[in-house]
Amino acid sequence: MWAFAYRENCELVLEERPQPHPGDGEVVLRMDACAICGTDLRIASGAHAAYRDGTGRVPGHEVVGTVAEVGRGAKAVVGEQVFVAPNYGCSQCRWCGRGQVNLCAEPRAIGITEDGGFSEYLLLPSPLVAQGNLLPAGGTGNAGAVALAEPLACALRGSRACRITEGDVVLVYGAGPVGLMHVALARLAGATVVVCSRNPDRGRRALAWGAASTHGSDPGELRAALDTLGASRGADAVIVAAASPLAQCQAIELAAPGAWVNFFAGLPRGRSTAELDTNLIHYKELIITGTTASTNAECREALSLILSGQVDTGSLIDAAFGLGSARKAFELAQSGRVMKVVIEFAAPPGACGAGRPV
Repeated sequence: MWAFAYRENCELVLEERPQPHPGDGEVVLRMDACAICGTDLRIASGAHAAYRDGTGRVPGHEVVGTVAEVGRGAKAVVGEQVFVAPNYGCSQCRWCGRGQVNLCAEPRAIGITEDGGFSEYLLLPSPLVAQGNLLPAGGTGNAGAVALAEPLACALRGSRACRITEGDVVLVYGAGPVGLMHVALARLAGATVVVCSRNPDRGRRALAWGAASTHGSDPGELRAALDTLGASRGADAVIVAAASPLAQCQAIELAAPGAWVNFFAGLPRGRSTAELDTNLIHYKELIITGTTASTNAECREALSLILSGQVDTGSLIDAAFGLGSARKAFELAQSGRVMKVVIEFAAPPGACGAGRPV
């Protein structure tokens, strides 16, 4: 089989490998689609701590595939298409006991600590299978859209942390794929959404996804937009889905008294300090939250939202490539000109073209 693996000098290379076969409790998928995430781009640049030079690991954690082989004792059905919730834990620590597998003391995830989905076949480890991470994908014919249940599940976790309810006014920083997912989730909760984005094209897409208005980063303009919606004292919830210290500072300035603020996007390693006016937190009684990754429960709910048509993740996919053109796919994803890029596995690597718009 072919796989797109991380090698020396921060390079991802297409290489031939033996096709895996499952041991006890394991499952092998024939890959259908794997979307490229910002985490994958950090891996490609050599900036991810889990990937060291020469590791040989295969990235890709937004995964949909068809069960090809099932090891003894594994609960899976050959021929069934599944979405894979990528995170699994030790099952022993108190966070796993609380259902917070994303905070496990020894976290594991396909595409991060284990081989991921940028290969023709993917071996799923027995602990992941046993923890129920294989979720039926419904056989929709749009595997790429279903693969985006992973970032949608992360957005669900962040949205839930803000306790958004009907009638709220929500401010979202960032109009990338996850920012738009936050817009959709807030709208489903009955909220009105204002979006801050420095990219006019992405701002227009946010309007198409249900935002009431989009603006640049000028706080006066944002405050006026909130005032127009009856939120003169600020937003009821603010979600920072952009890796920006300035946005984190503005978030607590533009939050209403008693509001919830979610620092959804992490900041770059080594540049993760923001100078916050903590008096605003104190006197406005703000609740500042952070969320990371997702659990199986959130993945199941995200998958349901996609399969039911409540969140149109397919419209975020701007291009699809075959595995043989994975390098071009990564270059396009890195350019910032598109929302999501997906690797599809309908054709063998040698037959893949340069990609297609979706």
